[in-house]
Amino acid sequence: MTGRKQFHVNAHYYLALLIAFCLPLARLVPIFIVLMLINWLFEGGLKNKMHTILKSKIALLFISFFMIHLLGLIYTENIDAGLFDVQVKLSLLIFPLLFVSKPLNAMRVNAVFVSFIAGGIVCSVIMLSRALYTYYALGENNFFYQAFSFLVHPSYLSMYFNLSISWILLNLFTRKSNHTFSKTISVLVILFFTFIIVLLSSKMGLLTLILIYFGFIIAFIVNRKKYLLGITSLVVMSVLVFSLIRFVPEIRDRFNNAVTAMSSSSEDQSQSESTAVRLLIWKAANQVISENFLFGAGTGDAKDALVKEYEKQGMTGALHHKLNAHNEFYQVFVSIGVIGFIVFLLCLVFPLSEALKASNMLYILFLLIMILNFVPESMFETQAGVMFYAFFNSLLCFSNNKSTNIYI
Repeated sequence: MTGRKQFHVNAHYYLALLIAFCLPLARLVPIFIVLMLINWLFEGGLKNKMHTILKSKIALLFISFFMIHLLGLIYTENIDAGLFDVQVKLSLLIFPLLFVSKPLNAMRVNAVFVSFIAGGIVCSVIMLSRALYTYYALGENNFFYQAFSFLVHPSYLSMYFNLSISWILLNLFTRKSNHTFSKTISVLVILFFTFIIVLLSSKMGLLTLILIYFGFIIAFIVNRKKYLLGITSLVVMSVLVFSLIRFVPEIRDRFNNAVTAMSSSSEDQSQSESTAVRLLIWKAANQVISENFLFGAGTGDAKDALVKEYEKQGMTGALHHKLNAHNEFYQVFVSIGVIGFIVFLLCLVFPLSEALKASNMLYILFLLIMILNFVPESMFETQAGVMFYAFFNSLLCFSNNKSTNIYI
């Protein structure tokens, strides 16, 4: 390999490390993505790269999802909002191009996750330091939810940490002897991120964390035949979850509000509580979809269409905040219609099917985490969501990463 070629290969790798590190900090990521794309272009060999891209059905599937959003500009009235939306979603185009033609090997993928975890630790230390300072200097309690997570929305940050915990757990349970971290460090990082997720108080973040732990414990019981240890772990986990919801006021209130909203037979159109307003928004989204079934409202008109429906239904809470669909499945259907919705589902189902065939547990867990978080949030409406998905989805889908085949 020539010196010039080696430079571009290394630049591709180091920029991937920087992107992973900076994602939890919500700083500089777009700049590093642009640099990664420039490096890819200046490396040359574009004809071979395009040939590789065109041969990959799954890469073309990912790219087509972005292209449908681009086509949605044709019938968009709010062109400024449409152009902004396409700009936010550019990662959906860029990362499949970069990683299908320049995949990383297993060792480098592991290094990317180490960098991602390091960024998460730095982010957590910054948030804890700020919360401690404001508590002792100003007497303010900024230890929970949005008051604590001032860098990235709690739902997104919880998702980041859940993926980090999944990667560490998979490394702990692999049969390889050369673990990235020692068992002691691994356990400490898992406990630390678990603590941070509790402070973030995202309902879906906590639910995802619980499912991850229960899933690993059940897999441990089945595969290792250590029934007593496994059942004891399940009981301890259940007690901890109950205690968390019962005795931590911030978390208890959020879950109680969610249960009340889902069990209530009446509808308060002025609601702005997160779960209650989501149920109202999804009802409004269904109406918008029925009126724009085939092609959607348009890439830039989705929010306008929803806001118009909020006003029509007297949903003052959602109208005041001009909320999006708060569900990626609804958001896609409202924006680009049934065709875009089907392509979006294929972008999840087809890779998941391939990952299951290959027993690629890390990619399986990543996709399941994403699917869970698509339910309460329109993840692709912000760069914190779309860059995270596009980066790790392409990294794990296209990389030569057999080391992610884990045997618990």
